[in-house]
Amino acid sequence: MIDYNSTKSFQANMLEVLDTGLEKPSPVYLGYDIQCKFAAELADVTALTPIDRCFVITDALVCDLFGQSFLAELQKHVSGAEIVVVPSGEAAKSWEHLRQLCERLLAKKASKRSLVIALGGGAIGNLAGMAAALMFRGIRFVEVPTTMSHMTDGTLSNKQAVNGAGGKNHFGTYHAPIFIWSDTRYLETEPSFVRKAGIVEGIKNALIDQPGLIPYLEKHVNPNCDYTPAALTDLCRKIIVSKLEILKKDPTEKHFGIVLEYGHTFAHAIEWLAHGKILHGAAVSIGMKIAAQLSMRLGYIDQHDVDLHYRLLDDILGLTPPLPDDIDTSSIIETMGVDNKKMGAEARFVLLNKIGSCCEGDSGDYLVKVDRKVVYQTLDGFIERYRNNPRGSRFSNSISVSALESPTRA
Repeated sequence: MIDYNSTKSFQANMLEVLDTGLEKPSPVYLGYDIQCKFAAELADVTALTPIDRCFVITDALVCDLFGQSFLAELQKHVSGAEIVVVPSGEAAKSWEHLRQLCERLLAKKASKRSLVIALGGGAIGNLAGMAAALMFRGIRFVEVPTTMSHMTDGTLSNKQAVNGAGGKNHFGTYHAPIFIWSDTRYLETEPSFVRKAGIVEGIKNALIDQPGLIPYLEKHVNPNCDYTPAALTDLCRKIIVSKLEILKKDPTEKHFGIVLEYGHTFAHAIEWLAHGKILHGAAVSIGMKIAAQLSMRLGYIDQHDVDLHYRLLDDILGLTPPLPDDIDTSSIIETMGVDNKKMGAEARFVLLNKIGSCCEGDSGDYLVKVDRKVVYQTLDGFIERYRNNPRGSRFSNSISVSALESPTRA
């Protein structure tokens, strides 16, 4: 049992190593202002198989903020290291940008002994991770996340992917980094709304499997999203640990680990339809509220449990992102039809049966089949209430499932 209520006082240059539980070690190095230790640690980890070339994959913004200082430290121990700048944001996760990056690395004489370093947020991590996985059937890479979301969530799943023409993450693979370097100093330049979007996944972890984290979140998270370096590092540590506790049960997220997708089926559709107007974490905050409403409609949880979602996301975190006017129930349903977790023609969702526990599905997994009519009506009611009053959309006034002619579970 994890003690989430105790806090750790992180000082500058203080380094903690967290075990990710993988058979082949892929640890998380966590601390504040630890960049000066990176190159020496890398040299030690790769001592038996030296690096011939090292490529730091990043975008223009991150390069301007951290790239040159990071490279200068890296070159103290790794000769031949260079920066490769790629496009930023979700649009970078395309087949064409992936092909271009792989060809550029080949032109720069990449080999089986080369190393890719992903310096940036989730899109950079996915693009660089996919390139590393494909080059010569897999070369080494390191994750250096610079956003709260990627530091506490994206880097831990070892999933690398690019988007298809109709949705997120349709094409990908598992390729674990040799380690993850999480320096919370990089988060100091992150806007508060981006930081909030990153904290959402921690709230999700608490709701689905780690309820002991909830009192800590209630006490330490605030709507202004301002933290001392030590407090921010401790918050990151708590969220990372909460996800690792889930991944230890299922590192590839194919059985129990699918609970980490709570709210994501709705969220991925909303994020895709918003065309960059909504960050991933913000979309997940909406998706979890919809999933909670659906869980209540099916009789798994009660209004008190739904209210807890809103308390954590609205009142404590202060995140109520607007839903673009052109997103409606039909477009969400259609986009969910090509979700990357799709298994056949059925509508299947991760749902709660109580705070800290998810429902088991009829197939022995954690995806519950739900009648499409129920999904449609839940979405319709939620969207109407959310647009009228996002903070008040927790109160359901739509038809109860018992009044529906069709069964709740197909």
